[in-house]
Amino acid sequence: MLAFHHIGVACRDIEKTKVFYIETLGYSAAPTVNDPLQRVKVCFLAKDGEPRIELLEPVDETSPVNRTLKTVGVSPYHLCYEVDDISLAVAELREQRFLLVSGPVPACAMDGNKVAFMYSKKNGLIELVEKSR
Repeated sequence: MLAFHHIGVACRDIEKTKVFYIETLGYSAAPTVNDPLQRVKVCFLAKDGEPRIELLEPVDETSPVNRTLKTVGVSPYHLCYEVDDISLAVAELREQRFLLVSGPVPACAMDGNKVAFMYSKKNGLIELVEKSR
């Protein structure tokens, strides 16, 4: 079962980008976390009754968000869904012709829970995050 978790937004500078979400849209920001395994800095933004937003800033030239930033600039990058069993969810999506891009691996920004990224030409990039057990 996939349950919506957040929208990931690629940005060049978390500190500059989050100002709009905080001052204009009324979101609050969690502390920024560096995730060396994913090669990004991450900041979650929350607002009651609104979708959670994850800002993603590349930490170097090898970061996966750089491609999006170079082609379209700051923009939505992925949708994330929470799952009970990440291995099962990956297998089910592979049956639907999704490609496993990375993972499953523990993610600092997700309290060490496993994440995986999957891609489909029809549906774009999605992230799966396994619920805490």
